[in-house]
Amino acid sequence: MEKKGLNIIILNSDQRSQDFAKGSLNYLGYTKVIGVSKVNSLLNNLKSEKVDLLLADYNTIMKYDEGLLEKLRQSHEESPLRVILMIDSDINVRELKRMYREGVTSVLQYPFQMNDVEKAINDAVRSVPIAITKTVRKIRDLDFFSFLSDDELMSMLKICKCRKYKEGDIIFEEGEKPDRFYVIADGIIAITKGIERKREEVLARLRRGSCFGEMGILDGSPRSARAKAYDDVFLLEFDRRIMEGYDDILTLKLFKKLTQVFSRRLRGANNKIKELAIFAQNKKTDSHPEPKRL
Repeated sequence: MEKKGLNIIILNSDQRSQDFAKGSLNYLGYTKVIGVSKVNSLLNNLKSEKVDLLLADYNTIMKYDEGLLEKLRQSHEESPLRVILMIDSDINVRELKRMYREGVTSVLQYPFQMNDVEKAINDAVRSVPIAITKTVRKIRDLDFFSFLSDDELMSMLKICKCRKYKEGDIIFEEGEKPDRFYVIADGIIAITKGIERKREEVLARLRRGSCFGEMGILDGSPRSARAKAYDDVFLLEFDRRIMEGYDDILTLKLFKKLTQVFSRRLRGANNKIKELAIFAQNKKTDSHPEPKRL
């Protein structure tokens, strides 16, 4: 899908906010953009026009019907409508989970910058509905989710997002503010770090079943390395805002799993440091042997 050729509709009852969103999209090169203030106008456009992406203001949606997104999703099963939800920072976590379950593919939080808009669109375009991927059984087999029952797994799939990345695509950059973590359902991810100008070192290659980006969820620190697709990959993405909600057993179980992964990696790093220290000491001894006694 050619992103700049997307047919986009903005739904926002606040004209100033609508105009700002439209101007931002035009600035980024998206020219096929329509703005509407009422849900009925949106529905009429959806009937008569091919629409690839909907930027919907949460407050505007709530004025109409709590089940609007679910209706839109059901009416576009053959060609899924990708929805970016524009929200305030104070949205309830339970409500955000409900929005995800009803078909939201990515989130854009007020006030937003140009790069926030581009990132939300990239997320939406890469989003793959579970019903289409037919990979529930494959996900069930991942060791990362072995602690979940079948019912819990299905509940989890309703609040995470499935993204496809092509070889060479950047998942996140070193120094970025963390807002999500990932589990690899298929493919390989390279974790790299810049060491010199235009040079980078591969720290690790992570395969199916591995998670990454969890440190940003656990401590909120900036990304310490870059993550990019080593080949075509399929990822499950978990939003930090939902993880920080702590409002159900499933979320707590996911946090427990992340701390176990972190502890295992920390032990591995400590063992590696000990091995390097022993190697360095042995090398030092070999290069400075004790003088022979006469």
